[in-house]
Amino acid sequence: MLKRSGTTTALDPETAMLVRDVYSQHYDELLRKACIMLHDTEDARDAVSEVMARLMTADILPEGDKLLAYVRNSVRHECLNRLKRMRLQERMRRALPLDDREEWATGEELEAEEEQYRQYQSFVDQELTPQTRRVFQMHYGQRMKYREIAEQVGISESAVYKHLSQAIVKLKNRFNS
Repeated sequence: MLKRSGTTTALDPETAMLVRDVYSQHYDELLRKACIMLHDTEDARDAVSEVMARLMTADILPEGDKLLAYVRNSVRHECLNRLKRMRLQERMRRALPLDDREEWATGEELEAEEEQYRQYQSFVDQELTPQTRRVFQMHYGQRMKYREIAEQVGISESAVYKHLSQAIVKLKNRFNS
């Protein structure tokens, strides 16, 4: 197993290079398999990029040939999870009208959620670089796909996933400690 170096949040340079190599050499294959499962090219791109972003922040990674198998399996599971979420969201949409959902939360719960949201938003506004903040808000706030963000910002899709993984690492370090 490849492990992170020390207590830092980034992969050691050699491992990071290995992950980038797997991404660049096998991206087309991973994308094809994701497209077959999801029947949507944009969702497939996002699924593959999301897996690669998570790999860059993983605590432990398998070595050698096992890394590629791990990546393939991770993409498959990401696609299955996306399909499951889509089915669940559709069932929820049919079962619960939108205006009835807010009655479930108490005033205190809503205030706590709003306070947590304000803390997240403040952290994003103050601690992320302008480019990372913009990419993060486009993906999570506006629900834009990696390709759409890349085109609008004028960067590559891999740069989009790097900005998102940086933002996620910083958020995890701040709010999960």
